[in-house]
Amino acid sequence: MDTINLPIFPLPVFLLPQGLTRLRIFEPRYLKMVAVAMKKHGFVILAHDRQSIINPKVTGSWVEIINFDQGEDGLLVIDVRCKCLVEIKSMTNDTDNLHHGDVITKAHWPEIGLDKTTNKLAKSLSKLFQENAELNTLYPTPDFQQGSWVVARWLELLPVQLEEKNLFVEQDSFVKAEQFLQRILLPEE
Repeated sequence: MDTINLPIFPLPVFLLPQGLTRLRIFEPRYLKMVAVAMKKHGFVILAHDRQSIINPKVTGSWVEIINFDQGEDGLLVIDVRCKCLVEIKSMTNDTDNLHHGDVITKAHWPEIGLDKTTNKLAKSLSKLFQENAELNTLYPTPDFQQGSWVVARWLELLPVQLEEKNLFVEQDSFVKAEQFLQRILLPEE
């Protein structure tokens, strides 16, 4: 695997492959990051809360900018999609205090169809999308027929600690993620 150097954006945002999010950009260093990302290969979102120390050798979400606009408040608004997960091997800061990291791609879950549990999760996720205009706008073509897509979107949306979510970035963690969601979202049968 080749190493690539990308800007790193520490945010309390958890994204798995095919995940989308909308970001408001206003700090000069992150405006610079967007300019670099548009010219090159995107950037990496490092799921990070402000209390923890930024550690290299962690997993991040390599995102591409799929849409940008100016918000009503004049700030830059970008929509990004996670292309894949990456392992951040090392990080540096430039003169604008923008983080950069050497990263390599990391395999995640294969495409997995629906089973009894993910079918129930898909129905509840579909209902959530129907009730939430922002999700519908962000995901114009949701894939409720793919179990791995459904589980990933639920993990991104649930308000649980980033440390818990980070347990599901490994390639073999799908079954554990499905069981985690089943305990939280599906009533006992």
